[in-house]
Parts: sequence; structure tokens; C-alpha cells
Amino acid sequence: MAKKVTFSKEDEEFFGKNGSFGVPKFDMEMNGGVPRGFTIIAFTDTGSGAELFAKQFTSPAEEPDNTLYISTNEGQQEIIRIYEKYSWPLDISVRTIGEEYNSNVLEKQLLASRYRLEGFRIDDIQKLAQTRFVDDSNQDYLTEVTNEVMALDPYFRVVMDSLDFFTQREDPSRVIGMIRMLQAHTQMYRGLLFITVSNDGLPPAVKQELSQIADMVLSFKVRTIGTDFETSMIVSKFRNSPENLKILVFRVTPDEAITPETVERIA
Repeated sequence: MAKKVTFSKEDEEFFGKNGSFGVPKFDMEMNGGVPRGFTIIAFTDTGSGAELFAKQFTSPAEEPDNTLYISTNEGQQEIIRIYEKYSWPLDISVRTIGEEYNSNVLEKQLLASRYRLEGFRIDDIQKLAQTRFVDDSNQDYLTEVTNEVMALDPYFRVVMDSLDFFTQREDPSRVIGMIRMLQAHTQMYRGLLFITVSNDGLPPAVKQELSQIADMVLSFKVRTIGTDFETSMIVSKFRNSPENLKILVFRVTPDEAITPETVERIA
């Protein structure tokens, strides 16, 4: 039997039915923001600004200790630099899985390789350092992240940038299973979950299944016009609100970060 979740009247009044995307003009275009309980999947092109939008999505941080930003590509220092640049809250929770993986796996593999080149056998390395330089391949980041998100309290706000780390290392059915669990948890707890995933190398079947799971689907695009670049967001799914399907061309400003410039309805 599913666990029953209760919400206090104070929380319902404080959080409301919708949350902000962190982009005021985008909130207006989406008729008041993103409904509590929504899972958003963003399919991204390289250079389209999705990683900045992902950070901006955490900027409302209604409860900083209930807001989690998971990065699989960037380090702590770069994330802090962007948050300071736009004066976004610095007291949210941040986990940098890419840094963890580099430290726990890649650096040990590199060091073990260097020792082998210098004449040590792998069993010598293990005896010398009690496996200090050997990859512990049993660490399951996918399960760790799932448990970390599902431990958050109601009305949480989570960003995962990006899912590529898992789709490149895990069986697709396992990744899809994780997203299904997180989507159900987000809906039950009235959270907000934003996940980015690159279009590059993503199997069509996986993309289709992710789109079916998501309550909202965004596509971040970039194209060249003459010597300039044009970045846009396409809202191709918004559960139960087809009037919100739009193409929004956006730019990055020093004060507002990502902000829509022009809007075109999808017929």
C-alpha cells in the first residue's frame, strides 16, 4: 500500500498549486508557473543554454534545505560562480557526481595504470595499498541518487543535470525505472523535478519513453542565423494544458539570466 502523505494548511497556502520556473516571463507564458508534482524532462542540444536554465530552476528555493541540485558534469566551484553571478541562493544542497566519479574511479584507475607502467603488478598494488588505488566498481550512483531524492520532504525542488551520466553507464531499462519511481514520488509529494538529457546519442525508444513519463517536455535548441546564434525552448508537452505548447526564443541577460524574447504558439 502506498504511503499516505498529508499536507498542512500552512504549507498549502505557502507553496500554492504552482511553483516558479525561476524565469518570471516564462511563468507568465505557462499561465502561472509549473504545477506542483510535475516532472519536467528537457532534451538539449549542445550550447543551447539548458545547463543555465537548470540552475535557474533552483533559484526560487522556497526551502533551501529541501532544494537539491545534482550535477554530473560540473564541479562545485563552477556552480558557485554562476550562482554568485546571478545572486541565486547559495544555501541549497548540491551534489557533483562527476567530481565524485573522477575522484573515486578515474583518478584511482590512472594511478593504478602508472604503477603498472613502473613495473608493479596489480596484485602488488592491492597488497601495497589495500586496494587504495583500485576502482570500487560496486558504488551504485543510480540507486544513491534515487534514494537521495526520495528522502526529501514534500514540496521539494530537484534538478538533475544531466541524465547522460546514467544513460551512458547503465542499462536503459534501469534508468527508465528510476525516472518512473522519481516521477511517482514527485507527484505524491507535490515536488518539482527537472531533468536534462542530451539529444546526442539518445536512442529514440528511450527518448519516447522519457517523454511519456514526463508531465512536461522541453527541447532546448540552438541555430545559427548569419553570424549570430539563436537559442530557443520548445514546450512540446504540458500535461492537461495543451494551450501551453509554445516555442520561446530566449536570450541571456546580466540581471535575469535566461528570459524569453519572442513567443510562437504551436499549432
